[in-house]
Order: sequence, then C-alpha cells, then structure tokens
Amino acid sequence: MLKKINDHRSNGAFAKVAESQPAASVVVRPEERPISQESMIEKVWSCIEDKDVGVIGLYGLGGVGKTTLLTQINNKFSATPNDCDVIIWALVSKHSDVGKIQDRIGGNIGFSDAFWKSKSVDEKAVDIYGVLCNKRFVVLLDDLWERVDLNQVGIPKPSQENGFKLFFTTRSLEVGDETLNSHPDTRKLAEEVAERCGGLPLALITISRGMACKTTPGEWKYAIEKLKRSSLPKMENELFPLLKSIYDNLPKVT
Repeated sequence: MLKKINDHRSNGAFAKVAESQPAASVVVRPEERPISQESMIEKVWSCIEDKDVGVIGLYGLGGVGKTTLLTQINNKFSATPNDCDVIIWALVSKHSDVGKIQDRIGGNIGFSDAFWKSKSVDEKAVDIYGVLCNKRFVVLLDDLWERVDLNQVGIPKPSQENGFKLFFTTRSLEVGDETLNSHPDTRKLAEEVAERCGGLPLALITISRGMACKTTPGEWKYAIEKLKRSSLPKMENELFPLLKSIYDNLPKVT
C-alpha cells in the first residue's frame, strides 16, 4: 500500500488541490449613501451571517430609505467574503404579480428567453426551485406590500422557518437642543412623537417645524394625542395637510 501511495505521489501534481471560493454572483446597483445608516447596515448584515436567521424584514413608510438600505446590502455582498452562490434582486411593487416576480428572479439565474417567460407560473416555479435548491442564495425583494408565497414563486423556504428578524428603518425628529432641553420630559415626549410619525421623512420634517418652538410638556402631549387619534393616510400627498393641521392648531397649554 505504501508503494502504491509513493507511486501516486511521484506521478501526481499536488501543488494546488483546491480553488479559492468564488465571489457571489451579484449585480452591483447604483446607490446613495445616506448619513446614519451604517449601524442599521451592520445590524442587518449580522443577521445575514447568523445561520439561525432565514428571513429578514425591513419595514417603514414610504421615503424612509428602505430601498437605499437594501441596495447597500446588495452591494455589500460584492465586497464582503460570504458563502453565497447568487444574490437575486426582485422588484415586487404594490400590485404583485407572481409571474413578473418569477421573470425577475429567472433573469438572475439564467432563465430570460421568451420561451421561458411564456411558461405557466407552476412551470416557472419548478424551474426556479430546481436551480435554487442546489445553491446558497439570497433573494432581496424590494417594494413589498403584501405577503408573497415562496412556494408559488419557486423559492425554497429557509430551513430555519422560525428564524425571522424584523427591522424598522426611521429617522429622528430635529427640533433643536433648546427645545429638547426646555423641560426634563420634552426629550422623551419628542421621541414618542417621532415614533408616531412612522419614520416618514415628510411627517418628521413637518412635525419638526411645527414643534420647534413648543417648550411645554402639555403642547407635546397634545400633539401625541392628535397623532394617536388620526389614522395616518397611506399616501404621502394626503399626509402633509393632516400633519399641517395638527401643528397649526396646537393650543398654548401647560
């Protein structure tokens, strides 16, 4: 046996016995790098590296920066060592269509011709599943408004079905230190007002302007109660008049 091993060693070339792990297949997307999102990027990335997390959700109202954050996560895969084979970006949009989502996913894994696009939803699901079930992959679903059935699309479900992390992306209320320090309770009340704005920049800007000169706890509590009673419309163009009316009508209370 030793002689056979020596013969193999003398006849073989063992200078290199393995290839380096290739980088994940990812399309780098144009991005805007906003201020103060680094900590959120690191939080999301730590969950991506956590083997017990299978699904990550980013939520917040329109304009808060969810797509920007998702774009940075997408691009981070191209510059950070990872064990993924492919990174898939798919735009879902408000009125999601399973077939269109499948077409966007298929374009990332080699299914893009007209014949494949003419297949039924079920046939596409089988094809997508056949490719992804043998790969380590990440699917980034942008502009998601409602639940998407992964089985129907053809995306293999994560093995850790309970591994779910949810992040709320938001920005802060900016009214100035003079206002925030005007009373010991003001800063905490301002944080609650910001939370009630749901992270929507338009809401935060409008409320910030209106509350910048409000220095009594009663005025802040009144604003919070108004926001609690108001069912915020989904559309931003309806939100501005609502918020404007709230701070325009703030009474002088103590």
